Amino acid sequence: MRRTLHYYFPGMAVGLILLQTAIVAPSLFRNLNIDDFGRAIRDLWPKFFLALIVIGLLSSASSYLEDDSNTLHYYIGLTTVFLSVICYLIIPATNRATDEGNQKKFSILHRISVTSTFVILIINISFLFV
Repeated sequence: MRRTLHYYFPGMAVGLILLQTAIVAPSLFRNLNIDDFGRAIRDLWPKFFLALIVIGLLSSASSYLEDDSNTLHYYIGLTTVFLSVICYLIIPATNRATDEGNQKKFSILHRISVTSTFVILIINISFLFV
């Protein structure tokens, strides 16, 4: 069976999410003091979401151009882009809420980010099954 390029990008998204959330962030949390952890996370998360945006764009483009992809593949890539852009754009407000001690606002924004990342993970896993 011929595997075309558009199958690789969802795997990249899944791998990146698992690496960042299951390995990098917990390791930093365990090994850094809270101030250093905060600085490291503030540097990593924007790059994480920018990488997901690029992967989503490449996934959408390759799904659009490949003969054996379907419309759902294309929309999975676009949804990855859309949710990653939202997460990227709320980073400054999330950081500001943390700095101001506004736990309620931080909690809402963090929940949006976590939920969006989880949706991105699930839809990219489902890519193989649609």
